Amino acid sequence: MKDNKTSDSVCKSCEKIKSVRKTKIGGQAVLEGVMMRGSTSEALACRDETGVIRIDTTRLPAHKPWYRKVPFLRGIVNLVTSLIDGTKIIGKSAEVMVEEVDVKGDGGGFGWVMGLSTLLGVVLALALFILAPTYATQGIFGLAGLSTESLEWAWLKSLLEGVFKILILVGYMSLISCMKEIKRVFMYHGAEHKTIACYEADLPLTVQNVKKCSRYHDRCGTSFIVFVVVLSVILMMVLDVVCAACGWTLFLEKDNWWLRALLKIALLPIVAGISYETLMLLARSNFILFRPLKWLGKQFQKLTTREPDDGMCEVAIAAFNKVLEMDADQTVAEEHFPQPVGIAQFRETLIDKHPDLVQCVKGDVDWLLCAILNVKKEDLSKPQVKIPFGWLVRLDKMSEQIASGQPWQYAVGATEFYGRTFRLDKSVLIPRMETELVCERMLKYVGEDTKLLDMCCGSGILGITAACEKHCSVTLADIDKNALGVTKTNAKLNKAKVKTARTDMFADVSGKYDVIVCNPPYVRTDDIATLDASVKDFEPHSALDGGKDGLDFYRILAKDAPAHLVKRGVMVLEIGYDEGQAVAELLGGAFETEVVADYGGNDRIVVARLK
Repeated sequence: MKDNKTSDSVCKSCEKIKSVRKTKIGGQAVLEGVMMRGSTSEALACRDETGVIRIDTTRLPAHKPWYRKVPFLRGIVNLVTSLIDGTKIIGKSAEVMVEEVDVKGDGGGFGWVMGLSTLLGVVLALALFILAPTYATQGIFGLAGLSTESLEWAWLKSLLEGVFKILILVGYMSLISCMKEIKRVFMYHGAEHKTIACYEADLPLTVQNVKKCSRYHDRCGTSFIVFVVVLSVILMMVLDVVCAACGWTLFLEKDNWWLRALLKIALLPIVAGISYETLMLLARSNFILFRPLKWLGKQFQKLTTREPDDGMCEVAIAAFNKVLEMDADQTVAEEHFPQPVGIAQFRETLIDKHPDLVQCVKGDVDWLLCAILNVKKEDLSKPQVKIPFGWLVRLDKMSEQIASGQPWQYAVGATEFYGRTFRLDKSVLIPRMETELVCERMLKYVGEDTKLLDMCCGSGILGITAACEKHCSVTLADIDKNALGVTKTNAKLNKAKVKTARTDMFADVSGKYDVIVCNPPYVRTDDIATLDASVKDFEPHSALDGGKDGLDFYRILAKDAPAHLVKRGVMVLEIGYDEGQAVAELLGGAFETEVVADYGGNDRIVVARLK
């Protein structure tokens, strides 16, 4: 409650800070950063993984082309260029923020993807804000028995479409604001507005002053969108009334809803031009008749801005100050984010920093590179494969973890198993190659109608693979709530429909299953100290320790599993390299058993069928 009161008092006090000067500098919030654009320069500031604010600047043409100066036309041009420039800016921020970028150095892949994403976004926007309201309104008129062609109801048609547009806009903004990443972008959006407001209030650009200022601004793109919606409704309302009065019913007829939608698309440039001029006019004046539109824009900005933290304000201030500097001094040179680095150069730098890296650790670094950059190991030798700067920062940190002995899978937080990607953390074991043999054997007994229980599931690799491969009913069980959290993440990642249960072996398991698969802890307690450092120092001992003789969990399986298997049900168990005979003897009373060796000839699997 205290935080809410503090936020409210700040918001009320910031409304009292009035602009004493105006600036043409505007901005855009991006992934963990802010772009500011002035008259002759543009600056993008992003905070990298180490906490350092990185800045990329660009010189803009000193003189705008004529078509960017003509009233109304400039609004249309700005709309198109904003879409293009916005896509480029997001691409630049991704270089720092470790997003999906082109690592092959040709630049074409990422640009093509971003261009396609922008195009799909435009198509989605047209469908949501033009086609859907038009079709919905036609449906309401039909249900109400109202004529879409009469002069009496012509105005209502456009009004209803406007209401639908507003509802869709509010719903869309509210929905995406629930996403963690979008919420942070909206916080940076607030930092951008507050920084501009602080400058316009003639206050020193400090974090404390910026946080006191309003996060609403008259020139915000959100207000532009609102004006487009409002003005399009007014324009269509006028056209509808005129068409109905003159008997021009082509765009009013119920069966011609698609033609009406095309008319709205055709009118978009006109609406955009008028909206842009309206936005600029409202930004320069506080005339009483303009205040309702300003108020409406502000209400929608409440959806697209959030109160930023101190670090976000620092980023926005850095971008704004850089634009001020470059606009004031034309001799200030451009600066850019560090260029991508080749694999060979990265390895050399790594060896210089960690000269004691042994060959096996360098091999782990290569696997790390493959996982991070999504390339094959043979591709690492290709000169065109580059590491973007943002990934370079993270890879350097991960490589230090590997140099300390940590397995690369924990450093990257993921691994591959049976052709799929699975998330990992230190609460679960790293899947071994031998476990893929267990998976292959398990799948032989699984069909679409199979009920399968993955006991001691860990990261869920076995049960999730069965659900994906065979589309069967799967329950994943483990005593560790953190392990089950990883399991749920992996199920969602691989789009597997599974159930989970937190239980100490069979204590809270009910029902019978056709197949039980289990990779329980099976290392002898005294042997854990002799394991490789990468295992004993990093992997969870609770998932390794099988008791004094390594057989504790197999005794529980021998005792309790029969009650949870259907007649002739099957258990597939992973075992230690020398435990085949001992496990087979434990299960011999109720099961027919078969010991299966791995590729090295060691005992690895026991298949037990209920007698």
